[in-house]
Amino acid sequence: MSTDRCRVLMIYPRFNPNSFWNYKATCELAGARHPAAPLGLITVAALLPSTWEIRLTDLNAEELDEADFAWADLVMTGGMLPQQDGTLAVIAQCRASGKPVVVGGPDATSTPEIYEAADFRVLGEAEEIMGDFVAAWNTGARNGVFRSEMGKTDVTKSPTPRFDLLKFAHYLHIGVQFSRGCPFNCEFCDIIELYGRVPRTKTNAQIVRELETLHALGYRGHVDFVDDNLIGNKKALKQFLPVLTQWIRDKNFPFEFSTEASINLADDPALMQAMSEANFFTIFVGIESPDTDTLISTQKKQNTRRSLAESVHRIYRAGLFVNAGFILGFDSEKGSVSRAA
Repeated sequence: MSTDRCRVLMIYPRFNPNSFWNYKATCELAGARHPAAPLGLITVAALLPSTWEIRLTDLNAEELDEADFAWADLVMTGGMLPQQDGTLAVIAQCRASGKPVVVGGPDATSTPEIYEAADFRVLGEAEEIMGDFVAAWNTGARNGVFRSEMGKTDVTKSPTPRFDLLKFAHYLHIGVQFSRGCPFNCEFCDIIELYGRVPRTKTNAQIVRELETLHALGYRGHVDFVDDNLIGNKKALKQFLPVLTQWIRDKNFPFEFSTEASINLADDPALMQAMSEANFFTIFVGIESPDTDTLISTQKKQNTRRSLAESVHRIYRAGLFVNAGFILGFDSEKGSVSRAA
């Protein structure tokens, strides 16, 4: 095999059945196979040498093609905690077949010891690591661990993901990412451990280029900004939204957008209006609990500084639907919390 060529099969592992991430009934109603496309893997694909051949299989939407598996010189896989069983199954299949396998993603980064069976572990943000991995592979390495310091990657150097690898009809929405990191310190959340408390943003031109790529490939419909808190860097977002509004108007509104944001979005009428004008239609908001003691104990103090109900209604009045997230089972909860939620 030539060192400047490699056939890579990217396998997106199955999510655990009945997890939050399945939306099975919604997918059935919409004629989709899975809610979201594997943005992480197609971003990694864009970081690989242009001479490498890449195929993608999403096991949440399709079965593994044995011909593709046999074709591959190398398998790349990985995902989140609800995909851990699926990821380990992919690794086991590769090891049984003598196929080199690389694992990465947030769960492998958080608990690398669980994935010791993989030939390679790529731990951290891929932009910092893939060059070293490729160099090692090309010089004959067939195992190794590659790490990057979390929360330090310059995302302005992140490439446009390989959207061309996706089968758009399989998904409810396609994802793009504007920022990484969150300024808050919620005790139950691993975002700040993975990506830091200083949100790093791509440039306006980067995001427009990603949307242009999706548009040129013929995609139309729901695009999700996968940021864990889109408003973490309000200054950058406010500079971006007018650009997005102009772009989507020029293109005659080919996309509608969703994202995730903290409840303090409700404190900024101008920002909510700008998001609505840019064709955002729904926001996932972590309410977590109506119980103040619980919110304080979990360091979700930003939710205690306002009426949660009034905040949600302010977001509604701005033309944005709220998809609220709740967590039941905190130690500090009172018996009435499920009814209040």
